[in-house]
Formats: sequence, structure tokens, C-alpha cells
Amino acid sequence: MPQPTQALKVLVIDDNPGDRALVIRQLRRELTQLQAQEIRDATELSNAIAIDNFDLVITDYQLLWSNGIEVLRAIKQRYPSCPVIMFTNTGSEEIAVEAMKSGLDDYVLKQPNRYTRLATTVRVVLERLEIQRRATLLEVRLQGLLNQLKLGVFRATATGDLLECNRAFLELLSVNSLAQAQAMQPFNLQENYTQLLNLPSPQQQEIEVELRRADGRLMWTLLTTTLRKIEGESVIDGLIEDITVRKQAEIEKSQLNEILEQRVRERTRELEETNRQLAVANQDLEEFAYTISHDLREPLRAISGFSSILLRNQDAQSQANQDYLRRIIDSTQQADRLIEDLLAYSRLSRTDIPVQPINLSILISEILRQLQPELQQRQAQVQIAQPLAEVMGNRTILIQVITNLLTNAIKFVSPGVTPQIRVWSEQRENRIRLWVEDNGIGIAQQYQQQIFQVFNRLHSNEVYPGTGIGLAIVRKGVERLGGNAGVESQPQQGSRFWIELLKAVD
Repeated sequence: MPQPTQALKVLVIDDNPGDRALVIRQLRRELTQLQAQEIRDATELSNAIAIDNFDLVITDYQLLWSNGIEVLRAIKQRYPSCPVIMFTNTGSEEIAVEAMKSGLDDYVLKQPNRYTRLATTVRVVLERLEIQRRATLLEVRLQGLLNQLKLGVFRATATGDLLECNRAFLELLSVNSLAQAQAMQPFNLQENYTQLLNLPSPQQQEIEVELRRADGRLMWTLLTTTLRKIEGESVIDGLIEDITVRKQAEIEKSQLNEILEQRVRERTRELEETNRQLAVANQDLEEFAYTISHDLREPLRAISGFSSILLRNQDAQSQANQDYLRRIIDSTQQADRLIEDLLAYSRLSRTDIPVQPINLSILISEILRQLQPELQQRQAQVQIAQPLAEVMGNRTILIQVITNLLTNAIKFVSPGVTPQIRVWSEQRENRIRLWVEDNGIGIAQQYQQQIFQVFNRLHSNEVYPGTGIGLAIVRKGVERLGGNAGVESQPQQGSRFWIELLKAVD
């Protein structure tokens, strides 16, 4: 069909010059841009068909050299979409029917009062041709889009008969035609139709289906179907997508998870067995430690007891023997303290430790009362900067920790020096640091970390008696409470030990 700005080119085929003139004149009244070509014989028609310079044909039926049916067939054979209108007064109903079957676009009787209808008929025929052209173009575009899709698209009846599909659908099934796809029966569409009927609107469902293609290969597909009404008939519109890769990945992932879970179960059983064996070993070790402690203390007590008796009853012995006996007694007492400290240190590692708010002012007052005899003996002066803060701790462990710090402050002073101790606390964000400062002998920088290790002594037992475990108990105890311990010191300038614990919530 010509564009609105282009002239409509019409072949007017009639062997009557007057009728051709009437037709052309009538058309020009209605169609402003018209180029009419008159065809008077077969030669002119053949030339016109060969040149192909017309948009529409108007032909009479009764021609001296032919008839309208033959003209129609000649035009349609070469130009199937070119509209042809028969304008005649010699035709019959049978001719009209035959012409319409041969592709005639309209039939107008050539009567005086019908000339005015001719232009209208031309316009209607051209509009119908344009609609058909657009519909054909739209169908071509849609089919093109469908063919480009990687998804298979199909439509089927309620009984499962495939009506149409795109190329991807056939490729997914590895077939060449809709009939082959129908013969395969890839899906149970009748059952699918029944399921869709029971669904609420929109009646749609997705299912994963494993099917065997025509080439024998198994394939996982995602089948999406929707129930629709087309011209009163229920149909199933469907999409199929190849999800084989995704499905295989899911299967492999599931298998891998199963393997991992199996390994976790095996590892858990191994850990449970290891923990059980460890618990048994710990229990055996604990029993062994208590047995050894008991067995070691028994001869120590016997040696100490008998030595004391000998010391009291053997006045005639020499002064040297008495000195030996005192050394035996001191050694046994030292061994007993060592065993007791080792047991205390061991308990810190094994025991579950509950924590609670501890008021350090009250706790240190109780500790000082217990240390009162020793404080008086050494004439120690203790200054407490009240009030001390509250911390989250364990009463038993904190008594051990602070007692060790205070006894060290009393003990490690130069001869003739009166111990002077100062205790205070300070808050550091959400933690409390407790300081114990002394005027003792101090500690060189290189030894300040060693002193918190078990059996690390900086002085001989004769100079400063002790087991070498006290500060190890301090650090271990504080760490079990979630805190830290440390020291700041200079030789002969005293030391400032500190422990840091979580502040108790108000």
C-alpha cells in the first residue's frame, strides 16, 4: 500500500473507453493522489505486469480479449498481495464466487448508481490490505522473537494435543516438527490441565521434570504452564527451560553437603571420644596428683615430727646436729608448701569458675585481717585508697591472688626496711585496675615477665623463702577471670603490681 504522501497507482482494465473514463473520474473525486493507467488489451496488461508499477487493479469481467477471472489469476500469480477489484455488469453470482475463491478482494456491480461506491471499495480494500500487512508483520516479528528465545514455548489443548510451538521447543526435545514432539508426549499435559483447573487465579504452576530427548539424552527441565481461555476454548500455554546444569549443580551440592555432614558427624564422634579419653586421663591425673601429694606429705610429716622430737630431747647433742635437724624440719615444711601451691595452681586450670560482683574494699579488709599476724611481725604499713571499685570475679581466686601480691610486698624488702604498701583502684573504660605498690627491692626489666612463670625465682630460698609459684598463681587466676596482670618496677625503687578485671555492672 502506498504511503499517504505517495500517489495511488491503479490499473484500470476495461475495453470500454467510456467506462474507463468514468472509473478514473470517480476515483479522482475521492482519491486526490491517483495515477491511473488504462489497460485496453492483453499486450498492455502484460507490459504492466512486467513493469510492476501499480498498487491496485480494477478490472471488468467481460473483456474482448479475456475475462476478469483470467486477469485476476494473472495478477495474483505474480503479485499475490496486490488487491484486485472486479467492476462489471456482466458477471453472475457463480462468477463472483469463483473470483472470490481465486483471491478477488471485492466485487462491485457496474451500474450507474454504483460508481460512487468504487472509491469507497478501493479505500476499504487498501485498509484491509494494510491491516493484513501489519498483522503479517507482527506475526513475523513475534515468530522471530520466539525463535530467538532459548526457552521452549508451546500451546496445547486441554487433552494434551500440541497446537503450536517455537523452534527452541523442538530443539530442546531434539525433534524436527510439532508432530514428532506430539508423538514423544514429553509431558503429561492432561494431568497438568487437571492440576491447573484446581488452582486459584492466575492458574499457573512450575514443576521440574526430567525427560528423555529424542536423541536419548536425559534432561532436567523447568515446566511452567498457565491455563488460558482462547476464543472460549481452554488451552495450556507452556514454557520449558533446560535446567540440567543447575540441577546437576544442586545434586552435586547436596551430595557434597551429605559428605560434609558425614565428616562432621565422624569428627564429632572422634572429638567426643577424645574428650572422653581426656576426661578419664584428667581424672586419673588428678587422682595421681592427690595420691602423690598424700604419699609425699606422709614421710615429710614423719621426718618433721621425729626431727622435732629429737631436737627437743637431744639437748646433749652438739650444736651442729641441732642445726642439721632444724634444716631437715625447714626443708620438709618448704616441700609441703610447694606441694600445696602446686595443687592450688593445678586447680586453677581445671575448675569451672563462676563469677559475680566482688567489692574489693570488703575483700581486701578480710585479707588484711587474715594477714594481721604477719603484718604486725614485719611492722608493715598498709594504706588503702578507699573506696575500691567492684569487679566481676571469683571470691576464692581473688583472695589467692591479692594475698600473694600483699605477702610479696611484705616479704621482698631490703633488710631493716619497714614494708610500706599502698593499694588503690582506677577505672579504664569498662575495666578496673587494682594496684599494689611496695617499697621493696624492685625487679629489673628483663625479669618482669619471668616472675609470672612457675618456679621462676630471682632469689635463693635462704634470702627470700618461697616456692616460686605465687605470681604464677596470680597471673593464672586473673586470666581465668578474663583479666590481665602485670608489674612496673625499678630495682631498689619498689614495685607496682596490677591486676585488671571487668568492672561490675551497677
